[in-house]
Amino acid sequence: MTTPDNAGLREPVARLPLEPGVYLMKDAAGTIIYIGKAVSLRRRVQSYFSPAPKPAKVTAMVRLVTAVEVVVTPGELDALVLENQLIKQHRPRYNIDLKDDKNYPYVRLDRERPFPRLEVVRRRRPDRAEYFGPYPSAGALRETLAVLQRQFRLRRCRDRQFTNRLRPCLNYQMNLCTGPCCGHIAAADYDRQVEQAALFLHGRGLEVVQRLREAMKERAGAKEYEEAARIRDGIAALERVLSAQQVDRGGEGDLDVLNLAGDDDRGYAAYLLQVRGGMVNGGRPFFFPRFAGSAAELVPALIQEYYGDRQVPPPLIMVPEPFAEQEVVAAWLGGLAGRRVRLQTPRRGHKARLLAMAADNARVHFHQQRDEHRDMDRVLAVLGRKLGLPAAPAIIECIDVSNLGGRAPVASLVAFRNGRPWKEGYRQFNFDDGTGPDDYAIMAATIARRFSSGAMAVDWPDLLLIDGGRGQLAAVVRILEHLGLEVPAAAIAKGRDQRGRKDSRAGDRVFIPGRQNPVALHRHSGVCLLLQQIRDEAHRFAVSRHRQRRRSLTLESELRAIPGIGERRARGLLERFGSVAGVRAAGREELVACPGLDRRTASRVYDYFHVAASEITSTP
Repeated sequence: MTTPDNAGLREPVARLPLEPGVYLMKDAAGTIIYIGKAVSLRRRVQSYFSPAPKPAKVTAMVRLVTAVEVVVTPGELDALVLENQLIKQHRPRYNIDLKDDKNYPYVRLDRERPFPRLEVVRRRRPDRAEYFGPYPSAGALRETLAVLQRQFRLRRCRDRQFTNRLRPCLNYQMNLCTGPCCGHIAAADYDRQVEQAALFLHGRGLEVVQRLREAMKERAGAKEYEEAARIRDGIAALERVLSAQQVDRGGEGDLDVLNLAGDDDRGYAAYLLQVRGGMVNGGRPFFFPRFAGSAAELVPALIQEYYGDRQVPPPLIMVPEPFAEQEVVAAWLGGLAGRRVRLQTPRRGHKARLLAMAADNARVHFHQQRDEHRDMDRVLAVLGRKLGLPAAPAIIECIDVSNLGGRAPVASLVAFRNGRPWKEGYRQFNFDDGTGPDDYAIMAATIARRFSSGAMAVDWPDLLLIDGGRGQLAAVVRILEHLGLEVPAAAIAKGRDQRGRKDSRAGDRVFIPGRQNPVALHRHSGVCLLLQQIRDEAHRFAVSRHRQRRRSLTLESELRAIPGIGERRARGLLERFGSVAGVRAAGREELVACPGLDRRTASRVYDYFHVAASEITSTP
């Protein structure tokens, strides 16, 4: 099914090799829009351009293809590994992209820190910490952690507070913390509490409850009735959490259950159910409206994307139907896990019921997402008409500036794709302190850098939104005209009362070039709420990045007082150890292992925090 734009591909595709490998499809701008693997490159790529009927998404993608590149590999497993690497590197629009979905929370436990704590984070990092999750319900996670904190009384304060604390905090007074900051619990006893909490998060809650029952009996036998009653109440709370997670137990250990809903034309929703020790430990929905493939291709693609992103696969993964390269994918998963991983499609019994549960969740998520996408499509269409755009804006970017008296000014740019945050398009622009607190000058410099000569027109947004009024919009329009750019722009300003003061009760005003009065929008309309959401996200991102930059500059200046430590090494130390306190707590060998530090410089860093301190304390 060739088109006038790619009719010349028929002959090059017919000459492709028959060996296994990876193919990369590109559009007219040279952007990779799809990456796939094949046992036979020629036959697989030819199938895209054959006259046979295809799903609408595949037809739309093929119309854009103007070039196809291939990489031959020794075998199917090599093709799978290479495909996974290239997808993560290029993020093609027609492949699945888990980063488009919500970042579900994890629980992080860093056992290398003294007296570690449980902390909630939004993404896994390639550090040496232990992660639990992801958890689809942040509310249920908070409830579970509250129960664990009450029972095991782990510290809640951050590392900096913990290091500098001189007396116990209010949590200790309320019997919600064991007070490790002031030596009220031995490290070995604290580690046992940490291990109990980790076992529960690993899905071994029944084992934890049994241990607590034994501890309760021991306390009661020693006539420590108050402590025995506290453990009893904790057991009851943990059992309530477990009862909410209980499913049909069939003697299985850890497994994941994956199922789909949808079709080739409307897209797919997937739901991955985590079961640990017979308990539902979490579940995560996904939605893929643009995936240019079938259900049989989506399952292995999702498995590669999900488990290739530092997720350790369990011994068993259940899938809706067997697929062609199942043995290859299982071998790849086994290499990641360091043990055998099985892929199964159960037809009866408790495993089949788990698969049906995942299918029900996928179906619910599919209908929710389709409804939301239809509503958002209508909002974007109205927005395009109201602002006089040639079409509904698919990509909207918004710029905001944050500075404190001209110190460490930062401009943020957030991007929304199809009405939802698109984190891949977020950018940060740092400026020197000499720029001053002139937001107009910073805005001009930001736009000049954003739309530099290196940025192609295909990467420009369909709408550039400015946080401000007519003055800011006019300045931006002048900058765009000076650069010779045709980028539609608009500004959104806070509502004001009759005296010209900001008033939250007054609706926000939206301005476009060439129009004196604001655009007529109902304050509660979907268009107005979307623009407010984009503006508020840009402001949040700018403020958070500005605070982060000021803190980083402060910490870097402290480390740069050490001989041999410049800006690059100071930043590397902070990235490695998280804070100056972390650098101070590191040993010599840990510092030597830090990238960019030789042994002599690492010794200087260690001596700066330890040798000088010992000399000061030994002075009479």
